[in-house]
Amino acid sequence: MAKILMLGCDAIAQGAIEAGISYASSYPGTPATQILEYIAKNSNVAAEWSVNEKVAYEVAYGVSLTGRRALCSMKHVGLNVASDPFMTSAYLGVRGGLVLAVGDDPGAYSSQNEQDSRFYASFAKIPCFEPSDAQEAKDMTYLAFDISEELALPVMVRSITRLLHCYAPVSLGNINPEKEIKLEKNPDYLIAVPKNVIRLHRELNKKQEKIKQFIEKYEFNKIFPGKEKRGIIACGITYLYARELEESLPILKISAYPVDENLIKDFVTALDEVIVLEEGYPFIENIARKYSSNIRGKLSGDLPLEGELGPEPLFRIFGRIKSSDSENGVIPRPPMLCPGCPHREFYKALNEAKPIFVTGDIGCYTLGANPPLRAIDTCLCMGASISKAAGIASQGIKGVVAVIGDSTFIHSGIPALINAVYNKLNILVCILDNSAVAMTGHQPTPIIGITAKGEETKKLDLAELCKACGADSVEVVDPYDKKTTYEAIKRGLDNPGVNVIIARRACVLLAKKLKS
Repeated sequence: MAKILMLGCDAIAQGAIEAGISYASSYPGTPATQILEYIAKNSNVAAEWSVNEKVAYEVAYGVSLTGRRALCSMKHVGLNVASDPFMTSAYLGVRGGLVLAVGDDPGAYSSQNEQDSRFYASFAKIPCFEPSDAQEAKDMTYLAFDISEELALPVMVRSITRLLHCYAPVSLGNINPEKEIKLEKNPDYLIAVPKNVIRLHRELNKKQEKIKQFIEKYEFNKIFPGKEKRGIIACGITYLYARELEESLPILKISAYPVDENLIKDFVTALDEVIVLEEGYPFIENIARKYSSNIRGKLSGDLPLEGELGPEPLFRIFGRIKSSDSENGVIPRPPMLCPGCPHREFYKALNEAKPIFVTGDIGCYTLGANPPLRAIDTCLCMGASISKAAGIASQGIKGVVAVIGDSTFIHSGIPALINAVYNKLNILVCILDNSAVAMTGHQPTPIIGITAKGEETKKLDLAELCKACGADSVEVVDPYDKKTTYEAIKRGLDNPGVNVIIARRACVLLAKKLKS
């Protein structure tokens, strides 16, 4: 069968399409954004940009209850937002196959941390697949739906930026038909209340052995014998790093979790030294150290605990690269706001107004923290700007500003705004409305009134929404009009209560498209 070049994201999406999914949901987040984009553009599958990851997962779970298959995709920190329904769904189980595709970001290329989603899968007691290349990403995603239905559990496919954003040859397959709708009431299994929880947890625990049997059946974790007494345990994409050495080393390739610890024990005890490669935290290394003291990896200091691993540290261990060699010789070039970006003009007006403290949020506008603007003092996570500002203001500090984007506000800023109003705090909330989720590639939002499939839908009126939340004042300004923007900011800082300014102008990279 002919092969085509595909991004890792696209390969996961294609695997889901071929598995016969009926629905796909996501919230944009690098490195996983393109998964839903591919489905929306290259299939007839219904696809939605949800307002946040929690909603995305709950919608996908609802589809599963009808007996049909659904894919939910998000980046690693998005799983924090979706963790509430995710954890409990393992107790309740699924009906149609439900696969959660998570894009981890070691190296924090476009993220606020480097967390490892394998721990979430282990925490939830569900299977987790970790492909090493795009072909495996497609094949594992396809198979994950079958296993999800066999086990009546959600299945995670965990990958990383390097795989998701690189092209590789992939063989396409046939597309399965949609499943028949079969929605059945079963309150003893579908309602997470105390009288059911212990029994459901007990049944989840009983499934653990069956999960391991599936992993063994499909040989996701496999030993490739070698001639030397030094070996490598390679998880996911690090298997490719190990193969680049072109040496006859025994390799234990790990592509699925939970791992049979006897397999790790047999491998490490037969060798004089084992190097553990894994992108993320020392998840497998901790297990390997239970059975041998001759383990080299992140915990031994031979590999870095932070940042993306990549093949270079392994090459250093094997003497292919000298420790003194420069990483790449390229001068770092941090991202910056685009020329003509409306956020630039807003920040100039904000700086002139001289607020006491500015709490930032996640999006393009976070780049306002960089020189020469230096307009933001803190950034934590999606939607936290308003809550942080409220916390600061609660201590009697005046002149506190929260800056948040339009999509981020809808994602998780609305409850924080209501909370600030309810608790009678004095803050200025500035919503920077650039008509898109611009940082991740200009995905549409409810404010634009266009769905993921490009269809027209109802538009959300952001100003009316803020008024409905109880804001004491709401002003809409054009950040290109610096004088008006400055005056509005000054009023918002001077007036008591929760005041909102919506700085509305489309992203410069999107403006022409919107006009057409």
